[in-house]
Order: sequence, then C-alpha cells, then structure tokens
Amino acid sequence: MNEGSLDDAEHHFFSKEAYLTVSSQLHLEAVAYAHSRVYTLSPSFRAERSQTSRHLAEFWILEAEWAFTQRVEDLCDIVEDAIKYTVRSTVVQESEEDGELAARVERIFALGYAWTRMSYTDAVELLRIAHAKEQSRFAFEPEWGKGLQSEHEKWLAEEAGGPVFVTDYPSALKPFYMRTNSDGETVACFDLLVPGIGELVGGSLREERLHMLDQAMEKIGLLGRDEYKWYRELRKFGGAPHGGFGLGFERMVSAVTGEPNVRECIAMPRWAGRMLL
Repeated sequence: MNEGSLDDAEHHFFSKEAYLTVSSQLHLEAVAYAHSRVYTLSPSFRAERSQTSRHLAEFWILEAEWAFTQRVEDLCDIVEDAIKYTVRSTVVQESEEDGELAARVERIFALGYAWTRMSYTDAVELLRIAHAKEQSRFAFEPEWGKGLQSEHEKWLAEEAGGPVFVTDYPSALKPFYMRTNSDGETVACFDLLVPGIGELVGGSLREERLHMLDQAMEKIGLLGRDEYKWYRELRKFGGAPHGGFGLGFERMVSAVTGEPNVRECIAMPRWAGRMLL
C-alpha cells in the first residue's frame, strides 16, 4: 500500500467508501424497466446485531421485480402461487416415504386454502383485543404506528391457521421507496407471515412518482445525495409503475424442514460476532 491516509480516494477500491448491500432491489428496478420481469438470488448482509434464531449477518434472498403492476393484491397473488407451487412440487410430491413431513408442510402452508389477507390496521386491532383479553399476552404491547414484533407475527399466523399477508403499513415503518397510499399515512406494501417463522416475504409497489419519492427521501435526509441520483433519474427520464418482493431463502428452508434456527439452514452461517473465513 502506498503511503498516505486511508481516507484518500486512491486507497479506496471504488475510489470512495463502499458498503455491503442488504438488497439488490434498487438495481433490479432499473433492469425491470428494460426486461419487465427480473429476479436474482444472491447473498445480502444485515447491519443490525440481531442475535435471534431468525437472523443471520449474511443471508440469501430471492428478489423479484416487475414493471406495470399497480396493485398490492397482484404482488400477493404472485407470492402465494409461487410458494404453493414450490412446496407442492419439491416437498409434497417428493415425500412419499415421509408422510409426516408432507402433512406438516401441507398444514403450515395451508396448501388447500386461500391465504388470509388483512391490513396492518386490522392486524394491530386483533392484537390489541387479544392482549386485553388474555391479561397482557404479549411482552410488547401492540400499538398502531409501531412495528410488529416476532411474537405478534407468529400469533397472527397461528390465529389465521396458515400464512397471512399483512398490508399497508405506516410509512414511518417502511423504506422510502415504497409507494405512498392515498391516505398519506400508509404505503402499498405487504409482509407474509408464516406459522413458526414470522416474516418470510416482504414486498411493495415502488414509488414511481418523482415528487412523492423526493418527499420521502427528504424526510430521511437522502434527497440531494449523489449516490441516489441515478435512482431518481429512473423516474425523471421515464419509467413505469412497478413492484416486487424479497424472500429469505434460509427462512424458507426453516419453514419447510421444521428446523427452528436459520443458522442450521445454511452451510457456513455468519452472525454478529462470528465469521468463518
């Protein structure tokens, strides 16, 4: 290494500071404008020091993005059909010698039924009623405007008797790129909650209106930053309504196999404080 400060541009591999990504989504949005429907299965990285059975520092995620979709319901339809097809074709049909596995997967994924869908507002109301009836059932009291905890997500899925889509979260709880609903308070998004796992898939319509995107970016101090110039220009110089989702691969393996810890669902697990080179 040449002498000089590590902060000098010439000593950075990309001529400036760069970071590991938690998602390929923003780049997929650009590619979707050209090819309409695109996807990637790639490693992503989590900055939070989460030490739970559901979190890894490095995990694999299947992300899909497509142009011209304008309804959250359409995103939910695609996710539900895709997961049911995958489970049926790779687990149920191949489990002739393990009827118990097939039965468990059929039950968890409610393959014979349409999955429940509810708004975040309705979900919080159900949680509040349960919390009041069962004398402080939850460690974290449900409240509109706060994120759903793991205990909330698992309870909702168990009560629904299978996977449940929770839609239209408050904008303050979600990233800036999600499309703002007409109420001005929520965004067009969904989380898919699965019994025993909690969140398995998250997705949304993306904000294709430049002025609305600018407002969202300004709120969190991103407007005007060079790193996002190309992303804004996707809207400024032409685009289309679009949306997509991300599915955690290790969580999918966990749901199918019944292994409760995602660290057992990947060959070389890495989490905060542990990494095998």
